[in-house]
Amino acid sequence: MSAPEPQLVLPGFANVHSHAFQRLLRGDVQRRDPARADDSFWTWREAMYSLALTLGLDDLRAAARLCYAECLEAGYTAVGEFHYLHHDRDGAPWAPDPLAAARAHLAAARDVGIRVTLLHTVYARGGVETPLLPRQRRFATHALDDVARALDGLAADDHVDGVRARVGLAIHSVRAVPRAWLGPLAELARARALPLHAHVSEQPREVADCRAAHGLSPVALLAAEGVLGPDLTAVHATWLDPEDVALLAEHGVTVALCPTTEGDLGDGVPDTPALHAAGVPLCVGSDSHAVIDPFAELRLLEYQARARTGRRCVVTDAAGAVAPALARIGHDHGYRALGLPADGDRVHLRAGDRALEATRDPLAAALVGGHRGLVDRVEVAGELVVSGGRALASE
Repeated sequence: MSAPEPQLVLPGFANVHSHAFQRLLRGDVQRRDPARADDSFWTWREAMYSLALTLGLDDLRAAARLCYAECLEAGYTAVGEFHYLHHDRDGAPWAPDPLAAARAHLAAARDVGIRVTLLHTVYARGGVETPLLPRQRRFATHALDDVARALDGLAADDHVDGVRARVGLAIHSVRAVPRAWLGPLAELARARALPLHAHVSEQPREVADCRAAHGLSPVALLAAEGVLGPDLTAVHATWLDPEDVALLAEHGVTVALCPTTEGDLGDGVPDTPALHAAGVPLCVGSDSHAVIDPFAELRLLEYQARARTGRRCVVTDAAGAVAPALARIGHDHGYRALGLPADGDRVHLRAGDRALEATRDPLAAALVGGHRGLVDRVEVAGELVVSGGRALASE
């Protein structure tokens, strides 16, 4: 009988920012229309809208189930679902249950065994001072009262126990939410002790439009409306000025970076060195799921920082070590951003894998040079959900 394969055990990784249905775009958007000279986030967005308009409830649950199973197999044990595909294909509320799409994501997470924070996302307009477009009809939030009703309805869902699943609130962005709603939404989340997330300064156009309309950057606008705080996770934060970084640090905001998606969409490279130096907690997400691999997200986060500064070992702990800092980003900061417990969430890596051979620091080798194929077993709340690199619920 052969000896058991040696294992390297890590805490589970948190995938803080997910749009599960976008997993279905993988591969299909890796070509440019020959009739167009450009391709960007904005052209990709049109492809995303086309997909979103086709999906029924069964499609949403199946896409989320596929996405979450792949997350588990990659080593993610918790996910934050930034959910804004609220309505039926014609834009009308699902009947008889307006929350049916949100519940489909909660059910998919339960199916595969991953922890989830369902972030009910407010999406009320098509851009700064612009009404919703017809192609955005499934995302629409019509009134603040609708948000309160949705949060209370989801909190009463049988799947939402605060341990394996919980609810949070997301402000889609300052371009998709009116200024007058920003403060009340933050108050709504805080009155219920919910995690609060928002896309922030993802695109230069977003920043320029916000400055033109309000005379403020998106970060400064959120600060002026009382949204910034230690319960807020700012997603992307790619296009910041030094004053923005200082505001995020002053208010204890966490920043969720999504390096593979930001690279895939050509969004830009965040100023990770400045954020880290200012003491802003960082976490990661796979966003559009062009790649689902926490090792890739963490490695690219650090490598982007090196490329930006021309220095090595930028995101480090107090002793100058990269691996412990990346481990905290992948686990501690991520779980805190999602408001989820982490007891019994473990990832067992194949310590005998070729990628870890002849290394004096297997943890550093795994986090900076590893890959999702290292994952052998995964446990969530002590329950085995991946064995032999395969999600058990997928068998």
